Amino acid sequence: MRLLSFLFIVFAFLFLNVKCKTDKIQIVEETPRFIRGTVEPVFGTEKLNLDSTYTTLQGYDIQFSNLKFYLEDVKNDGATILESALFDYRENGTLLFREESTLITDGDFTGTLNANLGVGPNVNHLDPSAFDNASPLNILNANDMHWDWNPGYIFLKIEAKVDTIQDGVPLFNHNVVYHIGLDENLQTVEFQNIQWTKVGDESRVELIVDLNEFLNSPNIIDVKTESSSHSSSGQEALSAKVIANFSEALRPK
Repeated sequence: MRLLSFLFIVFAFLFLNVKCKTDKIQIVEETPRFIRGTVEPVFGTEKLNLDSTYTTLQGYDIQFSNLKFYLEDVKNDGATILESALFDYRENGTLLFREESTLITDGDFTGTLNANLGVGPNVNHLDPSAFDNASPLNILNANDMHWDWNPGYIFLKIEAKVDTIQDGVPLFNHNVVYHIGLDENLQTVEFQNIQWTKVGDESRVELIVDLNEFLNSPNIIDVKTESSSHSSSGQEALSAKVIANFSEALRPK
């Protein structure tokens, strides 16, 4: 009887001791970390605002009304950090993406950033309604950046109005429409020595796109005579020129 009482006391002591230690254990939740990318549109040395007037090297006054494009299969030093991002300047300002990432460590990202300017052929012709609802490739998010008739995504959309008559009278009645898609127009971009900046729980990368440079390098685009491409038959040369120029105009800030 005494032995049983002794064993009971020992077990009770051990139980209480373990419980006390367990109560002291604190569960530390890992703070989510994010990657954030921005693109600042400019026109030469000026910040580009939609619907504001700028002057091309040919002397035309131009007002950009729409700027949208896809980046897909985004890699940093070969590691995929983002499946896709849709830039929509009118709707989202300079924000390209903000995504939670498990790849961020105590150090910043460095090195080379690669991506498709557009949507690669392995993804371009998939059912746009089958993507996750949060994906930029889902039809609800892609919206007018997907063609039903192609089918496939629009990689780059630039729209503007131009005054082609240099008479001092502001008459923006000449429409510029560049809707570039199709597998053959896919471009890849590579930015070396990228500098990511850590701010709070975010690692940030900043890009810039110069629409004045876009109109002039590496090929001159005359918005008066080369004003429209929907990537249709007969528009191949202009489509290739537009997407190539844009890939050159997009660079680290």
